[in-house]
Amino acid sequence: MTYAASQYQKQSGSYLSSREVEVMAFRHVNTLLTQAKDHEKKVAALAANLKLWSILSLSVERVDCPLPPVLRDDILKVGSWSMRYSNAAFNAPKDLQPLVDVNNDMIEGLSTEPAPYAMTPSASQAYGGSATKSSLELVG
Repeated sequence: MTYAASQYQKQSGSYLSSREVEVMAFRHVNTLLTQAKDHEKKVAALAANLKLWSILSLSVERVDCPLPPVLRDDILKVGSWSMRYSNAAFNAPKDLQPLVDVNNDMIEGLSTEPAPYAMTPSASQAYGGSATKSSLELVG
């Protein structure tokens, strides 16, 4: 657990799983995207979406990421698309609904129970021996 997460846990008095924190982050960004009616709010919402996907992409690229390679590649592809679309939408009249839809898909995926992923002992050691950490928890 990162220092910031441990401090948050102390202050909040409750514990949220990493997946719950990720779902909250996607929901927050979706709220910003759906409420972006003027240029200033649109820029702020797109910047938040870029930041979220950048953090997620960096975390799945780490050597110690416990996700299966196929899932890591898929997240990187979707994240790359989302970041390109966000950049294109900064000064263009693009609809933000496709970004909301992709984020909703991520929320749906994070809200379901993960399927067990059988790791070989050597793969488990390569990923730090912890297959239960969320990708955002590994950033830090």
